[in-house]
Parts: sequence; C-alpha cells; structure tokens
Amino acid sequence: MIKIKDYVIAINEEKSPLSCYNRLHEYKIGEKAITPEFCQSILSSTDNPKVTREILALIKQKTDKDLSEYAIYRPLLVGSILNRKEQKSVLEKMRDLIEVVHKKTSTLNAEDYLLANLVYSGLGQPLPTYFANTDIDERDIKNIDNYLLEQKVYQEQTKLLQNAQKKATEGKVYRIKQTNNTERGYLGHQNLEDYSRLELDDIKILTINDCQNIPQANNIDSSKLELLNIEQTDLNGLVLRLPDTITDISFERAKRFSKDIDFSNLQKLWRVLIEQSDLSDAENVFFPQGAEMGLFYVDGKTQLPQNFDLSSFAKIVLLELNQDNIEKIKIFPEKVQTLSIRNYRAQQKVLDLSSIKECEKIEFQNSLLSRLEAIKFPQNVQEINFKDCKTMPEQLQLNIEGLKRVELSGETGLNAPLSELILPQDKDNIELKIDELNTKPKIYYGTKPLSPMQKMMSKIKNNFSR
Repeated sequence: MIKIKDYVIAINEEKSPLSCYNRLHEYKIGEKAITPEFCQSILSSTDNPKVTREILALIKQKTDKDLSEYAIYRPLLVGSILNRKEQKSVLEKMRDLIEVVHKKTSTLNAEDYLLANLVYSGLGQPLPTYFANTDIDERDIKNIDNYLLEQKVYQEQTKLLQNAQKKATEGKVYRIKQTNNTERGYLGHQNLEDYSRLELDDIKILTINDCQNIPQANNIDSSKLELLNIEQTDLNGLVLRLPDTITDISFERAKRFSKDIDFSNLQKLWRVLIEQSDLSDAENVFFPQGAEMGLFYVDGKTQLPQNFDLSSFAKIVLLELNQDNIEKIKIFPEKVQTLSIRNYRAQQKVLDLSSIKECEKIEFQNSLLSRLEAIKFPQNVQEINFKDCKTMPEQLQLNIEGLKRVELSGETGLNAPLSELILPQDKDNIELKIDELNTKPKIYYGTKPLSPMQKMMSKIKNNFSR
C-alpha cells in the first residue's frame, strides 16, 4: 500500500534560495550529472518555486535521455510538490514532464496516479483519461483520493477556525483546571453559549459530559492532551481540530458531528471507542494515513455513515464491530490482527472481508448468519471462531490456504445448524474444535465430492463437448 507521508520532503536545514540556485549551475551547464541524493539535498533545503522548477528541468533532461530514470526520480517529483509552496508555474512544468513520459509508456502505477492527481487537482484540471483503465490497487486509489479530499477539507476548516479565532480574541474564556492535581480535567453539564473559547490547564485526560454550545474557536487546544472522552453531548456541527498528542478518543452518546470529521493529523492515535453515538450525518471521516492502531471499537447502537472507510490504517491490532456496522465498511485496513464481529444480524447474502490482506484471527460471537450464502475471508487468515452463533449458513467454505484452526463453540448452530464444513486439503495441519453443537456438520477437506447425479451430468457434458 502506498504511504503518502513517506514522500514528504521536509525542510531540515533551510538555506537561502539564492545559495541553492547557485549550487545548480554546474549541473545546468553539464559539468556534473544530477543524482537523486543531490536533488533530495536541494529540496530539503528550500521549497522556493524557482529552485524547484530548475530541479524539474534537470530531471526532465535525465529522463529524456533514458526513460528508465523516471521511476528513480518519481518519488522526488512527488515530494517536490507535496505539502510545499504551491505555484502554478511549478505544477505546469511538472504536468509537461509527466505528459511526455506517459506518451512513451503505458505502464502506470500508484505513484503515477498520486503525482498526476497532485498536479492536475492543483491546476484545477481533470485527470487525464489514460488513468481510466489502469490496474492500480483499489486501496491505493482510495487513499490518494482521500488524501486530496482531506487537504481540501483541511483548508476549508482552517478558514472557519481562523475566523472563529478572530472573533474570540475579546470574548470570555472558560478555563478547565486539573481535578485534584491528577492531570485530569472535567467539563460537565455546562451551556457554554456565553464563552468564546476554552483553555486547558496542563491536562492529559479530558472528559466533556452533557455540554452544549462548545465554542468553535480553540475548542480543544492543548500540547499535553492525550485522552479525550466526549459523553452525552450534542456537538451541533462542531469542527474538532484535535492536537497531535492525542492517543485515545472515546465518544459515548454523542451526536450531530460536523459534515467532515478530520482525525488525519493524529499519527499517535492508538484507541478509538464509539458507543451509542450518531455519526450518520458525516459525509467523510478521515483517519491518519499509514498509522497503526491498537483498538478500534464500534458498538451495535452506533450509527455509522455509509461507506465508512478504514483503509488508511496500515494495521489495527483489534477491530471490534457490532450488528450492521460491519456492512457499512467499504474497505478494511490492510492488516488486522484480530477482527471480532459481535451481535451481527446478516442482511446481505455475501459478507466481504477480503480487502484485509493479512489477518491472524476472525471471530463471530452471538451472531445470526443463516442468510449468508458466502463469506469472503482474508487470504491469509489463520484462525476462525464461531461462538454462540445460533443460526449458521447451510454450507461454510473454509478451504483457505494457511488456515490453522477452526472453532465452533457454545450454542453455534442451535436454531439453524451448519450442514457442511469444507476445510483445507491438508487435514494434518488444521485444528478443528467443535463442541456443544445441536448437530454436527459433515466435514470435507479440500473440495466436496460430486454426488452421483453431478458425476453423471459432468460426464454427459464432457461427452457433448467432444
């Protein structure tokens, strides 16, 4: 999976644009040949547009002579415009470069898609049609599209917050103090209509409970805040711009979130718990690109928006979902150590979990699964458990390479039993545990043998095809 943050070229030791421009002279007259390391050193010293244009010109000369050099310099091209000073002339020069390259090659990957999107969206132009039929992973396309949308949302929300901040300079301040010197803060049962901003006093853990009219400006601003709990609160469309220090977020009985919920800056985020909350009005929820999560929990009474997207996470250790929330997730994280599905009442015929590329364990608990005709499991899942799932599909296809353990326990199959269970061919390498079932299923390893009727029909079909 492409990780956009890996392409960012930070200004480590800023130098004057003139000194950087002068360093390019011997390369421009052909005395020396550029290298990726040289270009990186220039770009990490300045984001001056004129210097950037000269670097692009040198890279174009290099790729004109040898097209294979393009792949080497492509990450630098992305980094030269990612999160840096934007200037139309730089983007136009980049557009000319990639247009020349793509006339010579039909092979396009996620890096090409990222670079082209940055350029053409920056110029306010549509993406070239040659990206329509490219074979780029859906997760990469989604992450890149989300990133561009995040940037747009961030800019819009920043303007809103800046305007609110200006209005708040002379307003009343509500100061949240530590509770008994514990680095905990509590804001409860308050109508903050008369206040223009909040201030936190060296607080690491903040709980906001049953409050109204939380001020928009500087709403939760702190350099020390790590845990935020919002309980029984009407957010009334509040834009939450949370500090980068946040590791834990908990929402319980919260409602009326903003149209765009942006947590993309929270690279330290480790736990998210959402209980009995209504996020259905949100159009977009952004999480940090490429981050690893410890726990992501959504209870059965929470209303998620349609096509809730978790694809930006590189890994979640424990992903716990309830009821129909599982069916609202369009793309799962690339890696999930344990996926726990509780109280699931299957409405669809197919449950697709295949967008998870790596998974150690999947467990269904207290779920009704008889409506399912198929479950598309991750390719590399190692363990699958069914506990107290009173209704099951008639047939369960678990012939998955690498599967090591299957367990059916409790009251699984009590009301609608499982009739046939198909496991991997190598029965010696699979542990099967079945207890307290109403009826035991027939076990097949590899594939289910053909019935006499199926054998006869297959024979007739083969003879006919000759």
